[in-house]
Amino acid sequence: MAHINASDAQAWVESTKLPINSIDTNLEAQVAGEVLGNLTETYGEFVPEWTDATNTPLIVRQVIAMIYTSWIYDRAYSEVETNGQMTSYGATLRGWAETLLQNIIRGSVSIAEITPNEPAVAPVFYPNDASDALDPRFYSWCGDQSVGPAKFTIDQVF
Repeated sequence: MAHINASDAQAWVESTKLPINSIDTNLEAQVAGEVLGNLTETYGEFVPEWTDATNTPLIVRQVIAMIYTSWIYDRAYSEVETNGQMTSYGATLRGWAETLLQNIIRGSVSIAEITPNEPAVAPVFYPNDASDALDPRFYSWCGDQSVGPAKFTIDQVF
């Protein structure tokens, strides 16, 4: 199934100039694969769940729709010259989508449907009382000098 609907793509072009009534599933699969592949490193645990337009986050659908629409636009108008120059809206739209995608990957734009990791309630310290109870003879192989009983206490006089 497609990750976007025709209405997602139509939002990026004027409907009287370029009506998008259906999705070219081959092109959409290529675009979605590229976008989701880029997001895998950052959102790897969530990406496999994004299989269609109903469960793909809105911002991800927008990126896919922008890139998809830019290619549809270029297909329709790539050979039309305006003032001696090739039409550039498709390239501009792809540029916007790439910037948005990179900002999502960097974390400067968040995916609203994904709850961010909650900070720890309290800081975690190591070594701790549990590591003090460990027998250092069993952990000498890893070079961890912090296991075993405490070497000194705060109120100890040297």
